Amino acid sequence: MEAVDEAPGAALDEAPGAALEVEGVTVSFGGLLALDEVNLDVDARSVTGLIGPNGAGKTTLFNAICGLQSMRRGSVTLDGKNLSRSAPHVRARRGLARTFQRLEVFGSLSVRDNVRVAAELHNRFSDVTGEADATVEPILERVGIADIADEYVDSLPTGIARLVELARALATEPKVLLLDEPSSGLDPSETSEMGNLLTEISSEGLAVLLVEHDVGLVMSTCQRVYVLEFGRIIACGTSEEIRGNEQVQAAYLGAGRGD
Repeated sequence: MEAVDEAPGAALDEAPGAALEVEGVTVSFGGLLALDEVNLDVDARSVTGLIGPNGAGKTTLFNAICGLQSMRRGSVTLDGKNLSRSAPHVRARRGLARTFQRLEVFGSLSVRDNVRVAAELHNRFSDVTGEADATVEPILERVGIADIADEYVDSLPTGIARLVELARALATEPKVLLLDEPSSGLDPSETSEMGNLLTEISSEGLAVLLVEHDVGLVMSTCQRVYVLEFGRIIACGTSEEIRGNEQVQAAYLGAGRGD
């Protein structure tokens, strides 16, 4: 049963700007505490960054937000609706979409068909009329993969396949988009284009939570950055504030290094 208490449309009045609210999320694996009282907000019309070393708990947090990982305690609120006990597919239908650190695409399908599958599912469960291709083609153009739309995804380099995964997520018309290492496999020029795309789509109302090891991309794209270490948030602020945080500099950004 969904844990949705608020009436439709009430959320924005109660928490304007906060499309995703994570409060006190705690996850443990046996005796290991993977996430410890994590609090995090992602605002509409913004890109929020989440950085930290390997094993900090970033992907575990994504899985908890999406309902793929059970929580010991805590809550996940999407657009004002508490979805903490909702199944992953319910959260997806409510407007949550994600990409994965380990690439998840339909390799035996073309680029276009990968995106079409998502668009058709969204249309079906949203009672949207019209052909899915009316959504698919503009997304292919926007993400920059229209020229390879008929190629099979398993023939593509990893970086380009990640763009397919991003396009597929956008085809669900999400309110909140979680991106797990989207620049992995992209060259510097493609990474810069990725940053521009995220800035553009967030300015149109989408809330984006970005997990990324490319600190340059995070700092140039994100309005707010959270730093996760050993399952706990140790810092939160603007890119400038995070750059100036001595603990973060020492741990992740390389204290003493030049720009």
